[in-house]
Amino acid sequence: MSRVQAYRSHEERSAARRKWMNVLPGMTPELAAEFMRRLNAGETLRKITSGDKRCGPALVTPQRFRKHCELHPEWADEALLLAKANGKAADRLKSVNSFWRRRTQDLCLKGLHPMVGDNLRIDPSTGRRACLACRKFAAKNPPLMKPAMIAFVKREIDRGISLSQLTFGRPTGGGPKNPSLKIVDPAVFYHQRRIDPEFDRFVAERIANNSSRGQRIRYARARARIQSEARREEANDYERILALFPVSFPGREDAAQDVFVALLEKALKREDVRAQVKQFTAGHNRMFPTNYAKFGDSPLLSLDEALFEDGSGTRGDNVSRGLWD
Repeated sequence: MSRVQAYRSHEERSAARRKWMNVLPGMTPELAAEFMRRLNAGETLRKITSGDKRCGPALVTPQRFRKHCELHPEWADEALLLAKANGKAADRLKSVNSFWRRRTQDLCLKGLHPMVGDNLRIDPSTGRRACLACRKFAAKNPPLMKPAMIAFVKREIDRGISLSQLTFGRPTGGGPKNPSLKIVDPAVFYHQRRIDPEFDRFVAERIANNSSRGQRIRYARARARIQSEARREEANDYERILALFPVSFPGREDAAQDVFVALLEKALKREDVRAQVKQFTAGHNRMFPTNYAKFGDSPLLSLDEALFEDGSGTRGDNVSRGLWD
């Protein structure tokens, strides 16, 4: 026994002792009334006093029940009479169940076919036995569809659902089976069509164009899948191109977009991208020079910069000629 189980058992025993602490021998009037109520309901002494997993928690212990019988003989006579009757009824039920258990070992549940030889099938996963004759009969004589189910199936067919999805769970337009999409068993569905001409005519009219409709759905899904893969590949291409530029390069995203546009316009081959990274970097720097770029021998200065700290005049106010004059 593990330490946790031992601790739990000790706690349960302690709780039981505390429950009956300072309680007189036998049972209280309330417990005696509950005991008698359960006997009248058909429960056996074992179920009321055992306290195991099958019977549930015990109402009182067998020792307290016997002590109460000693203290109250009249109550004991009535209780023991009921307990004896309940025990006999339980034994009869047990014998009946045993009889049917023995019978089902030799015959099927209907008592018509022997459960031996080729007629016996044992499920390898559960070990349960099945009568093949009963299964074949059920397959040839499936139950009828209820009116509510017929109405529901008609609404689903009007909505455009395919028979494959209706009876097998395969999505309309193709795809793997999904049991949650299945609505009716195929044997029940086709049996209903055989015996109900109106239902069969309704289904035949509604599914006349299902083949072409399924093809359209299948092609639309294929096109959407191709487009999604193309967009995903474009996104992956952009990330790979962006990784070719240094992380410290401030214009790496703009330069990567220029490379990506050149690829789309067929102006650049995919195998030449790595060799052209420096050219795209230099071109971006020429178009967007940094604060440290030189123009002639002087650094670039802003025309909006104030000339003096105590004045409002800017460099742009003193420009007297154009840049290329």
